[in-house]
Amino acid sequence: MMLIKPAFFGCLLASLIAFEGSANEDNIEIGKFKVNDYALSYTCAGQGKPNVFLEAPSGISAEDAFANVFSAIAKRTRVCRYERLGFGRSDDVSAGLNQTVADYSGELKRFIELHASSDKVVLVGYSFGGFIARHFTANNREKVSGIVLIDAAHENWLQDMKETMRDDDWVKMQGILDWFLDNLGHNYWDSQFEVAKTTLPDQLEARIISRGLPHETIHQSGISEAGIKIYNDLHDKYQTAQLALTNKTSQVIARNSGHLIVDSEPEIVLKELFELID
Repeated sequence: MMLIKPAFFGCLLASLIAFEGSANEDNIEIGKFKVNDYALSYTCAGQGKPNVFLEAPSGISAEDAFANVFSAIAKRTRVCRYERLGFGRSDDVSAGLNQTVADYSGELKRFIELHASSDKVVLVGYSFGGFIARHFTANNREKVSGIVLIDAAHENWLQDMKETMRDDDWVKMQGILDWFLDNLGHNYWDSQFEVAKTTLPDQLEARIISRGLPHETIHQSGISEAGIKIYNDLHDKYQTAQLALTNKTSQVIARNSGHLIVDSEPEIVLKELFELID
């Protein structure tokens, strides 16, 4: 699942080293960390345990994606976000870049190693960020005490869509996937298969927050009304399917929200997160 940019598309292992870090009296820390030959920018704020780490959707900065909840979380506990290539003060996307969820999960691992002040963390995965939260947790079980998945991607959603949509509608969906790969080095298609190979701990607490309204900006892609119905119906199907991720998974519906739940109903995100960390 991804944000669709205006007019068509819209609204990350090697050793890393920390550098350019700074903090102030408000406990806001801004800096960069390196991955191989590129640098990613980050911001952390607040104090407390467990620390919360945020993973943004595709095609939008973490700063923008979590703008309506970041400060509120920082008042409760330490919270951190980082920007993928091409966003914020992170390096630009290099030609031919091809990153999957395994790459992003590796970046998150080092980011947590460098900047977590608690033994265990809580992950918030928004849209495609849900893939990253799940992949990291499956491979670092001792580090994660809980996850919040906000209208998160499911590994069968796109595949089912490809099989169900008319050919001309799928061509338009493929165009969206191609744009993300060509412009951001973001390989959604291969990522779904990497996530499908993972499992979460049975007793991990997971909170699913799903949109209650259809994804409207998908209309900008030119997909037919029948294709849009398939897009949204399959989304709802696989949101419910994620209840099987662990034995302690629950779901709430943001009734007044489309995909941008953090913007339209941030109180639901904060409620679910704070109940989990408490």
